[in-house]
Amino acid sequence: MHLSLPSKLILLTFCLLLSACGRTPEGPYAEWLENDETVESVSQELPLTILHINREPTDWLRIFSNQERYDRVLYKRKVVIEKGDPARLWQGLGQPAVIVHQYANISDDQSPLFLVYERNKKAVVEHIDMGTYIKEIGEPIGPGLRFFENEDSQYGGALLKAFPIEKTLLPKGPDWPSIKEPAGIAPDRKAFAYVDSLAEPSVVLVVDAEGNFGEPIPVPAIPAFPQGLRTSSRIVQILPWFDARFKWHKTTAGKWDLTRIATSEHVLSATDALEELFLDASKGYLNCFGSASVACLGGWRRSWRIEEHEICQCAKAYVYLPLQPVRAFGANVNRLWYGITGNGSAYHLILDAPPEQVAGELRKRLKARRLEIADARENSRESVDANRFVTPTVTVRVEAFEQGTLIRTIARYPANQ
Repeated sequence: MHLSLPSKLILLTFCLLLSACGRTPEGPYAEWLENDETVESVSQELPLTILHINREPTDWLRIFSNQERYDRVLYKRKVVIEKGDPARLWQGLGQPAVIVHQYANISDDQSPLFLVYERNKKAVVEHIDMGTYIKEIGEPIGPGLRFFENEDSQYGGALLKAFPIEKTLLPKGPDWPSIKEPAGIAPDRKAFAYVDSLAEPSVVLVVDAEGNFGEPIPVPAIPAFPQGLRTSSRIVQILPWFDARFKWHKTTAGKWDLTRIATSEHVLSATDALEELFLDASKGYLNCFGSASVACLGGWRRSWRIEEHEICQCAKAYVYLPLQPVRAFGANVNRLWYGITGNGSAYHLILDAPPEQVAGELRKRLKARRLEIADARENSRESVDANRFVTPTVTVRVEAFEQGTLIRTIARYPANQ
């Protein structure tokens, strides 16, 4: 059937009229709704109200439209943000406020973040420059403080403080060894603590606002966090773990550092501290040996000789030498380095005695503790001088190295796993 031009115009007009129709808003918030919009829930801290809206087209053109969910912000009886995705009350600021993410009417080179609050009995909709890559409204991590992941990976994230509004960009943690997940923030936001993993953190490292790295501070292995927790915001999941183990301390030089929260099992003797790394890692890693951190044992200095850093790929620049002679497993300590194992951080130790002697001393100490020991020497395809020991908290390998012995940490495990 062929329609005349007037008939086509009439049909088009009828279709447009139909498309303008839809379900009429109902309920106490109807005056702020468009057709086909319903309020699923309301968040309110007067004079600010957030309508959490669902829009599901009901007209005949609904096949061309999708269901939408978004938020609308009211100040008293006036709409101040038409469509936020999302909008949330920001608690703990001392006055009502709403933080909003929206792309509507925002150009590609503008931050999509806004803060709505009242000043002098009027609504203020303040644009917050958090970068164009910000996709969310951040996570509250303290009174008046939110953390934002940085989507363009130029920084380790960002902080937003209110009131007054202040933005802080976090420096990135080191790429090698990779310790890049924010875990703690100094009181004045001039230094930050990073960990190597959100699922199973094994080391903490301080990075100041200028991007200078502190000493790696390995910690005892812990069971992996639940999967649901690991998929939540990065810093929110790790903050309780960090706060339970460390506190911020300002040095005499005015720099932020970390101190461990006291534990009754802390080892003080240099020899004992070194040996515990390879006997009972749950106790041994309550110590560290970095020369520049108050959280670590003194008596060590960093080696900056390039050849020391090329011992193995896991060492890089974190090689430590004792200031005074130190013995472990019946031999003199040559050097110690912070390294990487398959499942986290570890220390590796070089001694001046042959591997058979060191392995014998290690075996003797393990048996004295009546630990369950799996000596892999007899079943191993490796040479006789490569002895592997598996204990409840650590697996180590004793092997010939230079004119002495290397005790290499293969893996660490949570105590009582």
